Amino acid sequence: MTPRQTANPVIDELIREFKQGLNQEACFQQIFTRYNGMIRRFFMRKGMPPEDCNDLTQETFLSVFRGLKDFRQEAQFESWLFTIATNTFYSELEMRKAKKRAAVTISLDQEYQDGDGDSISVGARIAAPGLSPAETVLEQEKLELLREVMQLLPDQMRRCITLRVVHDLSYQEIADHMGIALGTVKAHIHQARKALQERLNPYFNEIEI
Repeated sequence: MTPRQTANPVIDELIREFKQGLNQEACFQQIFTRYNGMIRRFFMRKGMPPEDCNDLTQETFLSVFRGLKDFRQEAQFESWLFTIATNTFYSELEMRKAKKRAAVTISLDQEYQDGDGDSISVGARIAAPGLSPAETVLEQEKLELLREVMQLLPDQMRRCITLRVVHDLSYQEIADHMGIALGTVKAHIHQARKALQERLNPYFNEIEI
């Protein structure tokens, strides 16, 4: 099987040099320059304040620097990069939740007034929202099926739909990132959505792509 390439052969070469210990600082600086704006916009779209976006971007690339020597060249760098950014985002959310839990301790039996003026316990309020364990498993199965079906798409089409749906990039950002025409991006995404709907609807009619 022929290894899949990253988004740009220049990036492939920079990664190879970095892994070989050649001009690591210069190689990483070029990678950072190419992707740092995209990663910062990723955090902005997640609703993070500008200063936090800067910090999270730096944290993401610190993780990239530490892990790049073990990066598997057959993997797509951009997908690996966005996975790190996503993990960084969720780690930040978990840390903020932990700080809130540490800062405020409250009895689950304590009551407060809801929007209708009725009394409701904190415990009941917390337990009400969210998915049940069975629903959570079902959602995970749907996502796994979506990933499997996306792997069947042609490479360039798959990358377009991944950048659009998973990483929430605009059509123009995808075109700029991949170095292809805006019309080509729109065509790929339209065809990918149609193909995914046809394959997934027999199993999960409610999936929105």
